[in-house]
Formats: sequence, structure tokens, C-alpha cells
Amino acid sequence: MRSLLLSITCFMVCFAPSYQQFPRRCATREALLSKECCPSWDPDGSPCGARSGRGFCRDVGEPTQPDGPQFPFSGVDDREKWPLVFYNRTCQCVGNFMGFNCGDCKFGYFGANCNERRETVRRNIFHLSRAETRRFISYLNLAKTTVSTDYVVASGTYQEMENGSNPLFANVSAYDVFVWMHYYVSRDALLGGPGNVWTNVDFAHWAPGFLPWHRLYLLHWENDIRKLTGDMSFFIPYWDWRDSSGCDVCTDELMGDRSPRDPDLISPGSVFSSWKVGLH
Repeated sequence: MRSLLLSITCFMVCFAPSYQQFPRRCATREALLSKECCPSWDPDGSPCGARSGRGFCRDVGEPTQPDGPQFPFSGVDDREKWPLVFYNRTCQCVGNFMGFNCGDCKFGYFGANCNERRETVRRNIFHLSRAETRRFISYLNLAKTTVSTDYVVASGTYQEMENGSNPLFANVSAYDVFVWMHYYVSRDALLGGPGNVWTNVDFAHWAPGFLPWHRLYLLHWENDIRKLTGDMSFFIPYWDWRDSSGCDVCTDELMGDRSPRDPDLISPGSVFSSWKVGLH
């Protein structure tokens, strides 16, 4: 488990029934005002692929359990009772289907009808061949430089969006969607007004769901890389650092060495040195 959490993507959410946050098709004024996120599945043109038996549009059930005493607020943060602030109807997928429009297969299943069961074997990053290592790094770079076709990120709160009348979303890369997702679920609570934040909260890490949440998060990231590249054999390797005396993966062939000119920067010999940080 420790190695999984320190997966090579460590430098890189509470999920709704569709297991996603802001699908591009639901980031419109119409979708926000109707509070419905049930996009059509392109092959049959029906919401949630209902015509093909993949899923259906349904009301989102409101959680009945109260928040813990660590978060003494109600109705002030967009993430409360997710995704009810933005949507109260989403796709409910059936069988082995999943996704914001039930267009994907559940993890471990493949094929047009999601009925082909395959297991993924994770391997140590140092047990990969040179070709496999280069492929892994190139896939990361492709994800970082390719705008996500499926998702956008919120660049404002629901209040700033005027309750849906003024959508505020931004395009980001397929990689940065997951950077943002991790930030969004773990950031401070915004209580309204400049500087009015509650810092004593972290929904991603300060709760019993820490381990399973990150497992699911990485599975979604892995799945999106597969969709982007068309390589259904892609897997996230792990770094077993238990016997390491330093950062074994901090080389230009892997995650990047330190720059000889500035120890606070990554080596210019690493592909990651050209990556930019996006703020939204």
C-alpha cells in the first residue's frame, strides 16, 4: 500500500455516482441552471447510454450522515454533499459501465460491452526496460501537453458563477485535470469573502477515506492515460523506496535530477523541466 501511495505519480475525488467532477458537456449555463449532468453517450445518442442499457439519469441522493465536528459549517463550501451544489441529477451506470455518461468500463473490464475481464500487474519502475521507461515518460508528457477533451476545471465558486448563470471554467491538460482534482478536494474551505477561509480541513487526507480515495484517484488517472494514448496495457509503476538512501527516481531518465545551476529547479536535461504550472 505504501508503495502505491508513493506511486510515480505522487507529484501529480469525493466522486459522484458518475465518478467525475466537471465533464465539459456539463459546464454549460443550461446544465448548471437545470442542475442536471446526464450527457448523452455518442454511439446511441441517449442520456447516460440508456438506450443501450448502460445507465440512466437519476436524482442524486443527499447524504444523511452529519459532518464531523472538524468542519463546523453548513452550506458554505461548494464541496459539501458533493455534487449537490452544482448538480442534483447525474448518470447512474449499471453493470460494468461507468463514467460521466456511462461510456467507460469499470476498472478491470474492457471491450465494447465491458465484459472482458483483465488484470493489471503493477511493476517496480526499476524493473521496466528502457523502452518501457521511455514510453511511460512520453505518456506523462503527452498528457501534460494535451488539452482534456472530457473535462474542464472550475475557475470560480458557485457563488461567483451567479448560481450557474455565469459559468466559470477553464481548459487544462489531461494531466492537470488530476492535479486540479487533488487540489480541489484537499484545499482550504472557502467561507465567502476575501481571505475568509477555514484552514483546519483537508477532505482528501484527514479522514478514514485517505487510502481508498487515493487508490480510486490513481485508477481514474491510469484509465484516462489509456484513453488518451489508446494503450490499454498502460499501468502506473511504483517506486519501492523502503531501502533507498535518497531519491532513486530523481534522475533525468525518470522524474528529473536537480539543476546543477539552481538546486530548487529541475535539471534542464529532464523532459519535465519544460512543464509549466497552471493557476486557475
